[in-house]
Amino acid sequence: TVNKTKEKTYEEVLAERQKKAAQIRAALFNLRDSAAIPFGDALKFAQNAGSKTGTRPAFLLAILTQESNLGKNVGACILSSLSTGDGVGKNTGTVFQQVMKAPRDTVPFGLITARIGADWKTTPVSCPPSANYYSGRGFGGGMGPSQFIPSTWELFKNRVGNAVGVSGDSANPWNPEHAFMATAIYMQDLGAVSGSYSAERNAACKYYSGSSCSSTRRPPNAFYGDSVMKIAQDIQTNMIDPLNF
Repeated sequence: TVNKTKEKTYEEVLAERQKKAAQIRAALFNLRDSAAIPFGDALKFAQNAGSKTGTRPAFLLAILTQESNLGKNVGACILSSLSTGDGVGKNTGTVFQQVMKAPRDTVPFGLITARIGADWKTTPVSCPPSANYYSGRGFGGGMGPSQFIPSTWELFKNRVGNAVGVSGDSANPWNPEHAFMATAIYMQDLGAVSGSYSAERNAACKYYSGSSCSSTRRPPNAFYGDSVMKIAQDIQTNMIDPLNF
């Protein structure tokens, strides 16, 4: 068609698409509590995880994008005590009571960081909703891009390790490839494998709060599922589809 119109040659159109594809692959993909990676690498990890779990790559990338966005708003904490789970804001120094639930998550957190050669005293995790603890407040302690709490990571580590070709004890919540696989496995367990809008949206809400999407739930969770699905459409249309030519 382009040759018939003589507006552009096939070679010119192809060159434009190749240039755009190269720009997309090189664009940085932000990850929560980890260094950004090229989108090309992120897509490769998402496609590999999707092939093993049935989770749609665009949806998986949207979950991790949403977590990165939340991380900018919520910030990260550093644990001060494994015995109490107390900590401080990484950048603010604000004291947070019971960043992690002790000993449920503090004990495995110490083990996880030791296994990967990290120092638990300097390794960032998510902050809780407020600085002062009160009954029903909930905890922080989510690790890396996938935001698994330590006790949950221990339940998934062998499946993650097997999927990426390492031992369970070598699975690393802050390694992007491992984090992508962990999220995909969890999404598979939550039912996000049919590719339907409702299945993915509800899986996203469950990932965030443990329950299907609801506008009346307290705390509300539908915003999370809606945001993830919007991001997934944007990634599919503007980041993934242009690479398929």
